[in-house]
This record gives sequence, structure tokens and C-alpha cells, in this order.
Amino acid sequence: MTSFEEEKRVVIRKKSAEFGEERVTPVAWLKAKLGVPEHATYLGFGVQKEGGALFLAVCDPAAAPSDWGWTPSVEQARKFVGWREAVDASERCAGSGVVLYFDYGEEIWVFPAR
Repeated sequence: MTSFEEEKRVVIRKKSAEFGEERVTPVAWLKAKLGVPEHATYLGFGVQKEGGALFLAVCDPAAAPSDWGWTPSVEQARKFVGWREAVDASERCAGSGVVLYFDYGEEIWVFPAR
């Protein structure tokens, strides 16, 4: 078992103390929009080569994109926290797009972000 599989997953739900209504977080909104089950864990944004089999693993913004590393493994792929950072990396790599990663427990699902 890898350390990735051993980590406990935590879901934090926030309620408005004033109105008693549940606040909709960006991740909750994404899950609802994509039909992702509540138990799935959002892992972040990524960059995927068109054709689907490779994900950006190593990217140094100071280096040329031709020097960046790609991997077939989502677990080893670079996870971007911010949308802008993922878009910037994708725009520098011809033939790539921004994706969203969700851990379903047994599988990781990849959704196009646009």
C-alpha cells in the first residue's frame, strides 16, 4: 500500500450559523455539475495531453515546456491548486488541456475542465 492509499480522507461541510443553510463550496458545486458522488475526493487540477494517456508530472515555469516531464500515472501527475496556474501550464504545452482529478476510492476519474 502506498502512502497515498493510507491517508484518511476528510470531508468538511460548513453550515451558515446565521441562516442554517448549507454553503456551497466550489468543490461541491463542481461535484454537482459533473455528477460526482459526494464521497469522491477532489485532488486538484492537472494538465493532460490530447489523446489522453499522458499527464504533466514535472514543470518548471523557468524551463522550456520541451523539458517538462510527463507520466501515464495520475498518482504521479502534478496537481495544481489554482485554476490560473493549470491554465498557464497548459497554454505553454501545445496539444494539452486542463483537467480535474477526483479520487473515487478504487479509481481516479479525470474530467476535462473546459
